[in-house]
Amino acid sequence: MSVEYIPRKCLCQLIYRNLENVKGMTQELYEATIIKYPVIGQLYTLLREFHRIVFSRKENKLVSWLTTAAALHIDELDTYINGLHADIDAVKNGIHYKYNNGLAEGSVNKIKLTKRIMYGRNSFQLLKSKLLLN
Repeated sequence: MSVEYIPRKCLCQLIYRNLENVKGMTQELYEATIIKYPVIGQLYTLLREFHRIVFSRKENKLVSWLTTAAALHIDELDTYINGLHADIDAVKNGIHYKYNNGLAEGSVNKIKLTKRIMYGRNSFQLLKSKLLLN
């Protein structure tokens, strides 16, 4: 496979997987891609570092990561960084502590989905009964 055509699917898989686990992407192809498109290599390195910070629970390294990420001057990344800066204490707590509100959010999502499905068709009493039954 030439560097002229690299499937977007392979590049997108780098977001969620390590390079070794991406089918269709070899180390040589990755290195050739970085030479042709250096920003992809910078983003991949940045992404892996963020993953290490979050899963190793080292929230003190987050500020240096944000500084490094801001230096790239990529609009979409800058938007993400500004969002993290807006509530930096919550982000650090999310990295530091094991527990989260995922279970509550999942329950709320399930209720909202049921409500959307039943919208305009039935009474509140039926919605309540259906949710309590589940």
